[in-house]
Amino acid sequence: MRLESNKPLYLQLEASIKHDIYSKKYKPGEKLPTEVELGKIYGVSKITVRKAMENLTKDFLVERIRGKGTFVSQKKEKIHLGENSGFNDSFVSKGHSTKYKILSAKYIKADSLLSEKLQISLNSPIIYIERLIWEDLAPVGIDKLYVSEHLYPDIITKLSLDRSLYQTLKEEYNINIQNSILEINGIVATIENSELLQCAIGDPLFQVEKVSYQASGIPIHYSSSIVRCDRISYVISINDYVCVNEKKET
Repeated sequence: MRLESNKPLYLQLEASIKHDIYSKKYKPGEKLPTEVELGKIYGVSKITVRKAMENLTKDFLVERIRGKGTFVSQKKEKIHLGENSGFNDSFVSKGHSTKYKILSAKYIKADSLLSEKLQISLNSPIIYIERLIWEDLAPVGIDKLYVSEHLYPDIITKLSLDRSLYQTLKEEYNINIQNSILEINGIVATIENSELLQCAIGDPLFQVEKVSYQASGIPIHYSSSIVRCDRISYVISINDYVCVNEKKET
């Protein structure tokens, strides 16, 4: 690295690593050398490296994963809110692979929230499924699904590691989602979900609550997802909003 006498070393190192990231010397998702190794590569102290890496982390160019090291941040994947599709459809269409790991699958009874969301009686049988969502070998979200047992009594046996809920409903039950209502809020990572998502405690996350409906207006499922906002962004266009309003008015 060519040094400039009138500029702090950590800023020069930061600029040099940025150049290496933008020039694809360090590719998205690639693990960076350790602080000691970077110090040797660029001829600076460990303290200088640390200050530069802190700035790069704040700029979301790199991310630190506890127990694994520092990685070049991957480009955020955009999920279009105007489409009735899930993670798998969005990722596969862009050449990525999505896998699901089932963390829990059990029968529960509908409480007041679930009975309202699914439009069923209190204490009605519910199938609860919690899954960890992986994109290209990295965890991006935790999905908690709730479906009415009388609609899909054997859905637990139908789910697979590489098939989304939407695909399962369409292929196994011939069910198509007509529309969905989403509510997105910002939360921070806890001890439990930071371990699953391989992020730091306190990192910002999206919490996405969704109810999907058939054309008849019957709720298909209710889900509550926690998503890494450094990996996922949600996009909506004004045309989507206009179309929804026009349908309601007709």
